[in-house]
Amino acid sequence: MGTIDISTIDISNEDYSDDALKDCYNALTSAQSIKNVKEKSLRLEMENKRLTDQINELHTSAAGEQTSSEVERALKASVLRLKDEIRKRDTEKEKLTVEKEKLEAYTKRTLAKFQGKYLLALQECNAKLKEKRDKIEQLENRSAAQKRDEQLLSSTIYELGFAIMEQKLKERQG
Repeated sequence: MGTIDISTIDISNEDYSDDALKDCYNALTSAQSIKNVKEKSLRLEMENKRLTDQINELHTSAAGEQTSSEVERALKASVLRLKDEIRKRDTEKEKLTVEKEKLEAYTKRTLAKFQGKYLLALQECNAKLKEKRDKIEQLENRSAAQKRDEQLLSSTIYELGFAIMEQKLKERQG
């Protein structure tokens, strides 16, 4: 099934229902929501990487130094907190991914529904337009041929009249 350009459809026609317009609007807004979900997913991935890097730095610095038990406990608590935050962000990322997939599926269904409803009407209109253009071209060709015939007939009548006048003049003179 081909795609259609929504801007070429005349929605002032009474045959279009409000539901179709709502479906079209929902499809367009769904595309914007998909973009927002993708952006949020990328931000979460960057934050996840930053937090993972912080954990690695804490592990590295903790291994390099000999710290007291209080500092060690604080680091372990910080590591656990960061790991928990990473798990929460991963969960949120997975939810957003599922939402994005659902939104994409909905958008595809809505677009297919819209195209299914109006593609046939568009094809019929294009066929009628082609018929009208062909008819106009036929009429133009017929008009040009008729004009040419009129000119030939006018020229022939002129020449015939001229020939008759010459003959009458010759009869008067001779």
